[in-house]
Amino acid sequence: MQKLTLVFLLSLELSSESGQQPSPSPHHNGAELREMRLSLLMEIEKRKQAEEALDNMQSQWQRIRQELALVGLSLPACPDDVPESDQPSDVNPVEEICQQIYLARFVSESIGRGIAKAEAEIEMEAQVEAKNFEIARLLDRLHYYEAVNRELSQWNQEVIGEIFVKCSKVLLVNLLIYFQLVLLVE
Repeated sequence: MQKLTLVFLLSLELSSESGQQPSPSPHHNGAELREMRLSLLMEIEKRKQAEEALDNMQSQWQRIRQELALVGLSLPACPDDVPESDQPSDVNPVEEICQQIYLARFVSESIGRGIAKAEAEIEMEAQVEAKNFEIARLLDRLHYYEAVNRELSQWNQEVIGEIFVKCSKVLLVNLLIYFQLVLLVE
């Protein structure tokens, strides 16, 4: 469409120029037309090259936008695609990307700290669980020793009781024998 506009403008220029100047010689007119045609072809070629360069730049911009979108960053639409009325004048794409990178780093670091904290808590839970298991094992052992101690203490009391009874009997027997001996001797 832009090429048609250029051709239309050149044709208007030619028609307006031909209307203002006295008709020159046909040889002069032909040379001028060839020169204008050559100039027009060169301009068209330059425009094609510029359009190709613009297309390449826009496709590279889109590729960069897609790559950045994969990592959570958003690049604004290609500045040539956005009409001037839609484009805020105070938005700098580089500054916007820097802010997004800063925010992404902040979020990443926060997530990293959260993950590290969670991993530390999991490790601590495992250690607490191991300590609780050890405490439970030691408590079981303590209960066992207390039970053994009670049984031994009861057995000791029974043995002491039996010994006391036997000693009492022996003592009584000895006292009886002693008294009998004393009575016999008297």
